[in-house]
Amino acid sequence: MKKYFEFVQADFEPVKSFHLKDELNPKIWTDFEINDEIRESLLRIAQDFYNSTTLDADIKDVVLTGSLSNYNWSEKYSDYDLHILIDFTEVNEDIELVKKYVDAAKNNFNKEHDIHIKGYEVEVYIQDISEDHNASGMFSLLNNKWLVKPKRVDFEPDDDEIREKGKSVMMLIDDLEEQVDEDKYEQFSEKIKKVWEKVRKYRKSGLESESGEFSLGNLVFKLLRRNGYIEKVMKLKRYAYDKQFE
Repeated sequence: MKKYFEFVQADFEPVKSFHLKDELNPKIWTDFEINDEIRESLLRIAQDFYNSTTLDADIKDVVLTGSLSNYNWSEKYSDYDLHILIDFTEVNEDIELVKKYVDAAKNNFNKEHDIHIKGYEVEVYIQDISEDHNASGMFSLLNNKWLVKPKRVDFEPDDDEIREKGKSVMMLIDDLEEQVDEDKYEQFSEKIKKVWEKVRKYRKSGLESESGEFSLGNLVFKLLRRNGYIEKVMKLKRYAYDKQFE
C-alpha cells in the first residue's frame, strides 16, 4: 500500500491534472461529436457486460460521463465512466438488494477485464434510472446526443487547499493502517467505516454544491483515488471484516 511519504515525493502530480483543458479530448470528440468507432465499442462493452449478469430489466440508456466527457480530462488519470441505466424496481422491490448485486457484478467485470480504448480504461456501472447523477457533462451513447453538454467554465483549482486537505485525510488513513492489528477487529472495522463515511459525505456534499465536479470535496476524493487511498480504505475494510471471524 502506498504510504504518505511516497505521495509527497510524487510532487502532487495528480493535483496538476485537475486544471481544465481548452477543449474536449480530441481522441474522442470532434466539435462535440463522438468518434463513431469509440461509441460503437462502448455500446458493445456495455451490452456484453449486461449480458454477463442475470438481470432482465430493459436498458433505458447507456451514458458516458466523467472527465472524458468534460474539460477536466487527464491523459494519465481519466477513464471512460460507462453508466448503464435501468429501473431497479423492474428487477426486485428490494432496491438495496439490487444495489448489492449490481455492485458485485460491476466489481467482478472490472476486475476480470482490462479494456482500454485510445489509451483510456473502461469502467462500467449499472445505475438506477431514478438515481441523481451530478455531472456537468453527460452523453447518451444509445441516442447519440448530449444529455448535459459541458461548458468551459472559468475555474482554477486551489492546489494548496486540495493538497492540504488531501494530506490530512491520507495521514488519517495511514495512521489507521498502523492500528489495524492493535485493536479488536470489530472496533477497527467501525473506525474505518467512519472514515469512509466522512470521505464519501464530503464528496457528496461537494457534488451537490454549486461548484459540483469542481468542488473541493470532489477534487480531494479524486486525489485520494488517484493515489490509491480509496483502494486502501476498501482493503482495510475487507481485512478487518475477515479477521473478525478468526
